Amino acid sequence: MLDGALVRAPARLRAALGVVWLVGLFLAARLFWWQIVEMDTLTTRAGEQLKYHSPIPARRGDIVTADGTLLATDVFLYNVIATPKDLPDPEQVARKLAPILGQPYDALLAKLRAREANVVLAQDVPQTVSNAVQDLKKELKLSGGLGVEGALRRVYPANAFAAQVIGFVNLMREPAFGIEYKFDAELRGTEGAVTGISNALRDIVPSDVPTTKPAIDGARITLTLHSGIQRIAEAELASAVRAARATGGTIIVMEVKTGAILAMASYPAADLNAFRDPANKDKYGNPAISAQYEPGSVFKIITTACALEAGTVNANSVFDDWGPIIIGGREIKNHDNLKPGRVTLTDVLRMSLNVEAAKMSVGLGAGRFYECVRQFGFGAATRIELAGEAAGKVKSVGDGEWREVDLATNAFGQGIAVTPLQMITAVSAVANQGKLMRPYIVQEVRPAKGQARVTPIQPVRAVIRPETAQTLTKILADAIIAESNNKAVVPGYRIAGKTGTAQIPIVGMLDPEWTIASFVGYLPADDPRYAILVKIDKPQTSEWGSQVASPVFASVAKQLVSLVGLPPDSVRAASR
Repeated sequence: MLDGALVRAPARLRAALGVVWLVGLFLAARLFWWQIVEMDTLTTRAGEQLKYHSPIPARRGDIVTADGTLLATDVFLYNVIATPKDLPDPEQVARKLAPILGQPYDALLAKLRAREANVVLAQDVPQTVSNAVQDLKKELKLSGGLGVEGALRRVYPANAFAAQVIGFVNLMREPAFGIEYKFDAELRGTEGAVTGISNALRDIVPSDVPTTKPAIDGARITLTLHSGIQRIAEAELASAVRAARATGGTIIVMEVKTGAILAMASYPAADLNAFRDPANKDKYGNPAISAQYEPGSVFKIITTACALEAGTVNANSVFDDWGPIIIGGREIKNHDNLKPGRVTLTDVLRMSLNVEAAKMSVGLGAGRFYECVRQFGFGAATRIELAGEAAGKVKSVGDGEWREVDLATNAFGQGIAVTPLQMITAVSAVANQGKLMRPYIVQEVRPAKGQARVTPIQPVRAVIRPETAQTLTKILADAIIAESNNKAVVPGYRIAGKTGTAQIPIVGMLDPEWTIASFVGYLPADDPRYAILVKIDKPQTSEWGSQVASPVFASVAKQLVSLVGLPPDSVRAASR
């Protein structure tokens, strides 16, 4: 038996040696793999792990009005943080910290006695409070337990002022709406960094000279808005909406010769600093560029312009209006079923006669009428520098939606969808000798480094001849003068404009109860400089634009001419 064990021993030894040899071969192969084949990869990884990288945030660019009012800016705000377990005397800390944070002692003490690892004592406090907390920490000789964390925050010093134009940036630095969204790339700037070598604790090694790449702050954006004119528009709009018990409204003020937007106000609006409030979530869109509506009789300005330009009517045309007519199988009638008889073109606009507007569009024919309407910019975005602009809608012959009656109803602003910005831009073209301008609201983009970019004044095209525009302006101004007790009148200034009272389309019909009341006009009529659009949604006190919107136009215009120092017609005439 012993002899058998001795015989078997060398075989087991050989097997053990084989296993050891195989393990050694495997380890050698792995060492060769890591030390030779993967050496560059591991060296790179080690280098990456030793790198220290601390970002330097870029300050987002300011947004200001043309006259320098600050609308949006970046500031450092701080959170005050406590680690309760590291505070030896919570009562003392609470007693001294309460007046700094403006919080009751008992409430603060409860936070400092909490069992959580970290407790936020206050959020978004300014630099002065942060400094006071740091001084208190030194006074109490606290090595830990109390501290501040700072971060850039976007703030809006004017709160709800021009809110729908500006938009906002949330806590994650993500933009929403308006200029903030449209110009995010220019506003956000470029992040910088401090880089170097770190130790095992991820702290920078002082012996290695760190490299600093400075942050590049975002561009400063100057708007065309004038703070005084914007303030007038917002105040008058809010007052008008409340007085009419309406659901909302919009006012736009445009410089007719350039297309610059001097005011763009919509109501209701919300404080941009309160964007986290769920009650405000639907108040940041901009109805001035996105709310499509049927304009009603203000569109007769466009229809008349097209007919005058084509020569199918002229300033001396006389019409016979004996009441309703049938077009495309539908009855077209005037408001209050008026049957005025023999009327002039001035009467047509003064009395806002749907029948005669329909005759003008039919006289033009669908081809010429819709070509002219599109030349005025309807059915296409204006390309203003704001996010969320709608294009409106103009039907076309053969598109499957157009019917013969549309040629008649579109003439007085039914069955066609426009935005407030499109409407004032088109009317401004009449005021501007027939030249359509591209509206703009950004005056200048000034980067932290590099050359400022100034928005050029951009004519789009000549829509009608200057003489056509002058004839229509005179007719519009005469119509206002001829109307007794017209509430759009501005003493000392001849104005041109038109009211609108539009029903609101709902599924399969027009709303029998609610309307949109509006007025679009410009002044002074002899040398137009400013156009003003007033739109009031669903007024309850009166359905008519002449009663609801016209007085608002007059109030805004009176304050506007006073603010800019525009002399009355008689003074300007005497100085020529």
